[in-house]
Amino acid sequence: MQVTKIIFLTGILAFTSGAAFAEETPIPKFKDLDADGNKSLNENEYAKVKEAGVKKTFTELDLNKDGKLNVDEYSVILDEDCE
Repeated sequence: MQVTKIIFLTGILAFTSGAAFAEETPIPKFKDLDADGNKSLNENEYAKVKEAGVKKTFTELDLNKDGKLNVDEYSVILDEDCE
C-alpha cells in the first residue's frame, strides 16, 4: 500500500512540474511576420504576435502613426521580452 502511494504521488508530481516548466510561445521574428515582404507590418501581420502573449497593441507600437510597424518599432516588444 505504501509503495502504491509513493508511485501515485511521484506520477502526480512529474505531471504537474512538467506543466509548470512548459515553454512559452516565442515571439515571432519580424521577417517571419512580414508576409508581403515590404519591410513593414500591417495590423493583420502583427495580429500573429498576440498569440505569443504580447500585450502591446499595434497602435501603441506605431510611434510615427503611419499605419505600419517598421523593424525599430517592432523591436520594442523584443527588448521588453528580454527584461
